[in-house]
Amino acid sequence: MAERVRRALLAVIVAGVCLDTLVYGLVIPMLPQLGGELGFGQIGAGVLLGSYAFGLCVATPLIGLGIRRWGYRIPLIGGIAGLAAVTLLFVIADSFTAMIVARTLQGATSGATWTAGLAVIANHWPAHERGRTMGMVMTGFAVGLMAGPPLGGFVSDLLGITAAFLAPAAVALILTGVAGFVLLRLPEGEHSQPAGPLGRILTDPGILGLAVVVAAVAAIMGLLEPTLPLFLESRFNSSAGAIGVLFGLIAVAFGLGSPLAGYSGDRWGPVATIRRGAAPLVLLLPLFALAPGAWWTAPLFAATGLCCALALGPALPGLAARIDQHDGQSYGIVYALFNLAFAVGLLLGPVVGALLAEAVGLLPTLLLTAIAIGACLPTLRRLTWIDGAQVRD
Repeated sequence: MAERVRRALLAVIVAGVCLDTLVYGLVIPMLPQLGGELGFGQIGAGVLLGSYAFGLCVATPLIGLGIRRWGYRIPLIGGIAGLAAVTLLFVIADSFTAMIVARTLQGATSGATWTAGLAVIANHWPAHERGRTMGMVMTGFAVGLMAGPPLGGFVSDLLGITAAFLAPAAVALILTGVAGFVLLRLPEGEHSQPAGPLGRILTDPGILGLAVVVAAVAAIMGLLEPTLPLFLESRFNSSAGAIGVLFGLIAVAFGLGSPLAGYSGDRWGPVATIRRGAAPLVLLLPLFALAPGAWWTAPLFAATGLCCALALGPALPGLAARIDQHDGQSYGIVYALFNLAFAVGLLLGPVVGALLAEAVGLLPTLLLTAIAIGACLPTLRRLTWIDGAQVRD
């Protein structure tokens, strides 16, 4: 593949992931206004936010099987085009049920964009470049995560909810056309080798081990969302703006750390990098509850974002490396598993964290989480064989 085509393809994938994550966060600051207009409260808001992960969980396995059978062109174009359509659904939604449907379908389109996009990179980039390339995708994820909530709040306050959704819908439509043009220029022959047995891939201990890592990182990130804002508000009387800035540091550090994680994974191996990212969390997490002031937590938020990037980013090329040792083409399956694991962690983390914090308090909750991470670190050493010669630990 020509280098200019690869660059254009990567730009489309990064833009698609960034736009998807931006729309994901766009809704959050609008929840009070939407709740007042459509008649739902805090529980309804939780259901609305969680329906995204539900759609992701349901659609992702089907998308992975479809990519394995027919290739990634249609899922990638369909995921971006679907995001445009779903964003317009938010504009015309006039009931809580309609919002739930739109949010669930957004999760499904996200599964298509992520799974197909990562499969494209695994298929068209050499193994020694995958870490850095996929790190750029995770940077796009972090930029969208950081930009979505403030953009949604600012635009909806000035111009209304409709305007906040119309702009990303228009961008998604343009990106759909660009994606179609670029993908048509890709070389044929995606399926030159027969696919390996699906059961052997899904029971591979290296693949399952990395999926557990992905779910754990998502759960840790999700656990902080319902616990730390209440802690900061009750202990230090922090404003919503201050809490937003502090949580934004996680996204900034995650975005800056993702290319570093990719480089480290290419250089020293995915598992070694994951362990180096996970180990500091054992000390960092309990310090949140011991901070003497709200702004003392700022370096903790930034360090946590960096550690999560180091722990999550190398799983992407690690999964591809494992498929290289199977059939060299079932990338859609492992990245469907990646999305599924991330969605499960994102569902369980906030629920378990909120329940534990309510029952025993924030410090014991964070201590238990740190102990669980520490207990799992020796297990990661057993996975250092997952990508053969690439792992040098």
